[in-house]
Amino acid sequence: MKRVAAACFLLLGAVAITIWTDYMFANEMNMLEKELDTLITVADKIPEKQLLEKAEVIVSQWEKSSGLLRSIVLHDGIDELGRNITSLPQIIECSGKEEMKKMCIDAINMIKNLRECEMIRIENIL
Repeated sequence: MKRVAAACFLLLGAVAITIWTDYMFANEMNMLEKELDTLITVADKIPEKQLLEKAEVIVSQWEKSSGLLRSIVLHDGIDELGRNITSLPQIIECSGKEEMKKMCIDAINMIKNLRECEMIRIENIL
Protein backbone atom coordinates (compact mmCIF):
# COMPACT_ATOMS: atom_id res chain seq x y z
CA MET A 1 0.00 0.00 0.00
CA LYS A 2 2.87 2.37 0.79
CA ARG A 3 4.31 1.81 -2.68
CA VAL A 4 1.04 2.72 -4.36
CA ALA A 5 0.71 5.84 -2.23
CA ALA A 6 4.31 6.83 -3.00
CA ALA A 7 3.77 6.26 -6.72
CA CYS A 8 0.58 8.35 -6.65
CA PHE A 9 2.38 11.10 -4.76
CA LEU A 10 5.22 11.13 -7.31
CA LEU A 11 2.75 11.16 -10.20
CA LEU A 12 0.82 14.07 -8.71
CA GLY A 13 4.10 15.91 -8.12
CA ALA A 14 5.17 15.39 -11.73
CA VAL A 15 1.80 16.59 -13.03
CA ALA A 16 1.91 19.65 -10.76
CA ILE A 17 5.41 20.56 -11.93
CA THR A 18 4.39 20.12 -15.57
CA ILE A 19 1.37 22.38 -15.16
CA TRP A 20 3.41 25.00 -13.28
CA THR A 21 6.17 25.08 -15.90
CA ASP A 22 3.59 25.34 -18.68
CA TYR A 23 1.92 28.24 -16.87
CA MET A 24 5.23 30.06 -16.32
CA PHE A 25 6.31 29.47 -19.92
CA ALA A 26 2.99 30.76 -21.26
CA ASN A 27 3.15 33.89 -19.07
CA GLU A 28 6.68 34.78 -20.15
CA MET A 29 6.01 34.12 -23.83
CA ASN A 30 2.76 36.14 -23.76
CA MET A 31 4.54 39.06 -22.14
CA LEU A 32 7.40 38.97 -24.67
CA GLU A 33 5.08 38.63 -27.63
CA LYS A 34 2.96 41.55 -26.40
CA GLU A 35 6.03 43.75 -25.91
CA LEU A 36 7.45 42.89 -29.33
CA ASP A 37 4.10 43.55 -30.98
CA THR A 38 3.90 46.91 -29.20
CA LEU A 39 7.41 47.74 -30.41
CA ILE A 40 6.36 47.06 -34.00
CA THR A 41 3.18 49.13 -33.59
CA VAL A 42 4.89 52.21 -32.16
CA ALA A 43 8.01 52.05 -34.35
CA ASP A 44 6.79 54.61 -36.87
CA LYS A 45 5.09 56.83 -34.28
CA ILE A 46 7.96 57.61 -31.91
CA PRO A 47 11.50 58.91 -32.33
CA GLU A 48 14.36 56.46 -32.66
CA LYS A 49 15.69 57.33 -29.19
CA GLN A 50 12.40 56.33 -27.51
CA LEU A 51 12.25 53.21 -29.65
CA LEU A 52 15.74 52.31 -28.49
CA GLU A 53 14.67 52.78 -24.86
CA LYS A 54 11.66 50.51 -25.38
CA ALA A 55 13.89 47.87 -26.98
CA GLU A 56 16.28 48.04 -24.03
CA VAL A 57 13.35 47.49 -21.66
CA ILE A 58 12.43 44.36 -23.64
CA VAL A 59 16.03 43.15 -23.46
CA SER A 60 16.00 43.75 -19.70
CA GLN A 61 12.77 41.78 -19.32
CA TRP A 62 14.26 39.00 -21.43
CA GLU A 63 17.35 38.82 -19.23
CA LYS A 64 15.16 38.51 -16.12
CA SER A 65 13.09 35.66 -17.56
CA SER A 66 15.68 33.82 -19.64
CA GLY A 67 17.12 31.86 -16.71
CA LEU A 68 13.75 30.37 -15.86
CA LEU A 69 12.94 29.70 -19.50
CA ARG A 70 16.24 27.93 -20.09
CA SER A 71 15.49 25.60 -17.20
CA ILE A 72 12.09 24.54 -18.54
CA VAL A 73 12.39 24.77 -22.36
CA LEU A 74 14.65 23.48 -25.12
CA HIS A 75 17.90 25.44 -24.97
CA ASP A 76 18.40 25.86 -28.72
CA GLY A 77 15.09 27.61 -29.28
CA ILE A 78 15.49 29.84 -26.24
CA ASP A 79 19.08 30.72 -27.17
CA GLU A 80 18.06 31.67 -30.70
CA LEU A 81 15.19 33.78 -29.39
CA GLY A 82 17.54 35.40 -26.90
CA ARG A 83 20.04 36.35 -29.60
CA ASN A 84 17.22 37.86 -31.60
CA ILE A 85 15.82 39.89 -28.71
CA THR A 86 19.16 41.09 -27.34
CA SER A 87 20.22 42.35 -30.77
CA LEU A 88 17.22 44.70 -31.11
CA PRO A 89 18.95 47.85 -29.74
CA GLN A 90 21.94 47.37 -32.06
CA ILE A 91 19.67 46.80 -35.04
CA ILE A 92 17.77 50.00 -34.29
CA GLU A 93 21.01 51.96 -34.10
CA CYS A 94 22.69 50.43 -37.14
CA SER A 95 19.99 49.25 -39.53
CA GLY A 96 16.91 51.27 -38.68
CA LYS A 97 13.29 50.71 -37.87
CA GLU A 98 12.36 48.47 -40.80
CA GLU A 99 15.05 45.92 -39.98
CA MET A 100 14.00 46.06 -36.33
CA LYS A 101 10.40 45.30 -37.33
CA LYS A 102 11.61 42.25 -39.29
CA MET A 103 13.57 41.05 -36.24
CA CYS A 104 10.53 41.50 -34.01
CA ILE A 105 8.38 39.52 -36.43
CA ASP A 106 11.02 36.78 -36.50
CA ALA A 107 11.06 36.74 -32.69
CA ILE A 108 7.25 36.51 -32.55
CA ASN A 109 7.37 33.59 -34.97
CA MET A 110 10.02 31.90 -32.81
CA ILE A 111 7.77 32.34 -29.78
CA LYS A 112 4.87 30.74 -31.65
CA ASN A 113 7.09 27.83 -32.69
CA LEU A 114 8.33 27.36 -29.13
CA ARG A 115 4.75 27.36 -27.87
CA GLU A 116 3.87 24.66 -30.38
CA CYS A 117 6.87 22.55 -29.43
CA GLU A 118 6.30 22.90 -25.69
CA MET A 119 2.54 22.35 -25.70
CA ILE A 120 1.47 19.60 -23.30
CA ARG A 121 0.45 16.78 -25.60
CA ILE A 122 0.94 13.04 -25.64
CA GLU A 123 3.39 13.34 -28.57
CA ASN A 124 5.58 15.70 -26.56
CA ILE A 125 5.50 13.51 -23.48
CA LEU A 126 6.40 10.28 -25.24
